[in-house]
Amino acid sequence: MRTSETPFAPSSSLRSHLQLTRRLMALLIACLLFSPTAACASLQSAQAPAESKSDFAVIEGIFHDGLGTFAEIILANELIAQAHLSQAPFDVTASRAKMQTAIYRLPDRDTHGERFRQEIANIEAAARRGAAELLKTALPARLVAVRHTPRDYQDAHAGDLRLIFDGRREMPISVKTDKSHKVAVAEGQTPDIGAKWALRYFRITPAELDAMIRELGYDSMAALKAHYLNVARLVAHVLIRKLKLADCEPTDFSRARVNDIEALKYLLRQLRYFKHGNDNSRVIIFDRATGAVKWESLLDSIIIEHLTPERLSFLPSRPRNHPIASEFGLRIDGVTVVSFQIKHRRGRARGTTRETEFLDITTRLRI
Repeated sequence: MRTSETPFAPSSSLRSHLQLTRRLMALLIACLLFSPTAACASLQSAQAPAESKSDFAVIEGIFHDGLGTFAEIILANELIAQAHLSQAPFDVTASRAKMQTAIYRLPDRDTHGERFRQEIANIEAAARRGAAELLKTALPARLVAVRHTPRDYQDAHAGDLRLIFDGRREMPISVKTDKSHKVAVAEGQTPDIGAKWALRYFRITPAELDAMIRELGYDSMAALKAHYLNVARLVAHVLIRKLKLADCEPTDFSRARVNDIEALKYLLRQLRYFKHGNDNSRVIIFDRATGAVKWESLLDSIIIEHLTPERLSFLPSRPRNHPIASEFGLRIDGVTVVSFQIKHRRGRARGTTRETEFLDITTRLRI
């Protein structure tokens, strides 16, 4: 029986094995530290782009989708707080989680994460200012409840929030975050190029649209949508035909002249109408980069009835490695006021044969 504890003494063979292991580890560390190849690889890794452009676009899309919902909810909660309502605030957990998930997908040391966090802070600041301005606008009426209505988009309703007052009508609010100084109109991002684009803005009937599609060499809408640039050809065709553009080709709008000014005025009136939607929403715009609050687009400052053809021009269609461009725009006095962008599939379709299929046409107003 042992009456005292003594330190464990390894055998000579074990000591030899440990010494060999230490030497191998030291040699490995030295190779990693001093090998030119390893050093260059480490430097290249540190300097490599965080993400490919397409990968980052997906991450950014996820983040800004969450940010858009966050803007709606944070404005609603600011209104509840500033009006001292007994109503419980709305839960922002899901939208915050979506934004945070996007940030986590960024590689280490990617600077976009800091920009995303700053955008969140800017939206929070803008919501505080926007809520104060909305309550001031509604005076002397008193706010009694706030409804979050993000799913009520049927029939081109634009409202994300509905403010209930004591002393005045309900006020639908359309909350938008400034995306490159552009905001979409109600149902402005749609795969329905018939009823929600051609008919709505250019008074093109379904029969007339079908005839145009056949003129372009496609036997059906499905055949047209098989490639997004087919739809771009149709958009160019519609603009040229319905606005009676002269000195214009589908691949070059730089010298285009409008010969049907009334058709163009109709387009602008419709765009202004659908900015507010069928529910006549009050539009509030939060600038993601500065936290500023805006209320109007450039189109709102235009007196449509005073427009003359010489004040109008179009975004030059300059295809890059494609037979036709995928975005067209209208300028007034040299400033772009609206753009139509034709998009293809992304996400899971990326890298597959379906990637070039038409996804939607997006109508945006500049602010």
